[in-house]
Amino acid sequence: MRGAMESLRQLRGVTQDSDPARVRSARGLLVLGAVGGFLVACCTGLVGMLVGRYLAGNGNAKSSTLDPVVLSLPVMRASAPHPLAGRVRQREHDRFFSRYMRLQKGTFPTEIDIKNQDDAVYYGVIGLGRPAQQFRVVFDTGSANLWVPSEECVNCDSMKIHNKFDGPSSSTYEHSRFAVELAYATGSCKGFLARDRLNFGNATVEKVPFVEVFQVSAPFPASDFDGIFGLGFAGLATPPGLVTPLDLMLKTYSGRLREKVFSFLMSNDPSVPGELRFGQVPMERYSEGLRWIDVLKDVDAAGQPAYRFWAVSMDTVSFAGKKLTGRVGLLDSGASCLVLPEKDASLFYDAVREAQQHDARCSALPKLTLTIGGQDYVLTGDDYGFQQLGGCQLCVQAREDRTWIIGDVFHRKFPVTYDFGAHRIGLPLGRHHWTYTSLVLSFMAVALCVPLLVTFGKVYHRRYARRLTTRGTEAPATRDPACELSHSHRSGERLR
Repeated sequence: MRGAMESLRQLRGVTQDSDPARVRSARGLLVLGAVGGFLVACCTGLVGMLVGRYLAGNGNAKSSTLDPVVLSLPVMRASAPHPLAGRVRQREHDRFFSRYMRLQKGTFPTEIDIKNQDDAVYYGVIGLGRPAQQFRVVFDTGSANLWVPSEECVNCDSMKIHNKFDGPSSSTYEHSRFAVELAYATGSCKGFLARDRLNFGNATVEKVPFVEVFQVSAPFPASDFDGIFGLGFAGLATPPGLVTPLDLMLKTYSGRLREKVFSFLMSNDPSVPGELRFGQVPMERYSEGLRWIDVLKDVDAAGQPAYRFWAVSMDTVSFAGKKLTGRVGLLDSGASCLVLPEKDASLFYDAVREAQQHDARCSALPKLTLTIGGQDYVLTGDDYGFQQLGGCQLCVQAREDRTWIIGDVFHRKFPVTYDFGAHRIGLPLGRHHWTYTSLVLSFMAVALCVPLLVTFGKVYHRRYARRLTTRGTEAPATRDPACELSHSHRSGERLR
């Protein structure tokens, strides 16, 4: 700023005896230069922002001479107890909630109605063997093994509705005597490792390892599904080091898949089949752009860092004036509701009860803001609540754990893409979260624009001041002395 003021003073000094029209022209050009510098700075910042958004966003515009291979499989979504967790989540929440209501009795006159909803189960049909034997399996992001019941299993089909795998009838079947036991939150199964051809929609993958189950415990015998297809990372696989179906699919189609991703594309009508799509980001669902969030590593069974769950770090969680930090969220398409750690659930239920004292509508409940990757994803009361006669029923549960489960409540509003090649999750660009760091960076950017404007002003000032000075010194030398004498003579006659 000091340089700009000195430049203006020099301009005034140089142009005091100059032509007023030239002075006005020089000042106009100086203003024009300052405006031009400002516009250049704005354009530079805009271009930088767009480039940064592209690099941090989708970055999917890769040139390729081949059309991308897209693997798709029809899937359906059903509301049913999840075969991996069963009713465990609901029972765990009920135990917490009964304790919470006893401790909070008398603090708030309002009761909270929690929605007792089954998990969201995505299922489809796959083929194993040659010729293919069809099985209806649950696609689950919380596990990594593929298993189906064996023909030799005696207790796998109490309802007489399950398909069983007949290994000897497949020409590509490879059997082993390596025993495997898969234990879940409720129920377990035992079997032997085997390998065979997998038909997955329009994809075929050879020598896929799976567990040929010969013994199961409840609730699997009475379930509506034959087996489970795990879509988690290899760190979740049993035994440790086992190649997962996702790994083999990536290996088989890595040269042809443009993107190593999958996503569930479901219709709002549960009776209409959806799609489990591999190999292409559904950009039609990301009109504002795509933001990639790195998945966090966990510790595997051997105690080594490894990718296991689709877990992301949440910058902050905000509601009703409270801000929680250091939380981890598990993206789980199989969970219907949001599931919070008990301490966080207590704070959230307190805020809900206070809001319900004044208004029983879901829209009056506090907004829940999940800040992930610097972007705000806002869930309103209408998102996590269901309006009932006389009140709002919440789809927010609690459990004895330190992590959040971000379930179907989040997935219904924000599309999620799972990148199993780069270990990241794709979310839409949300509202930018203005942190202290981002404000400081913005102020620094504005501060850098000021010297740029001053520089442009000084350049224009010096250029036109030099022109005016040059014209002022050259003008007397070009005048004719005879004309000057004649002019003086005529002036003297007029005076006389």
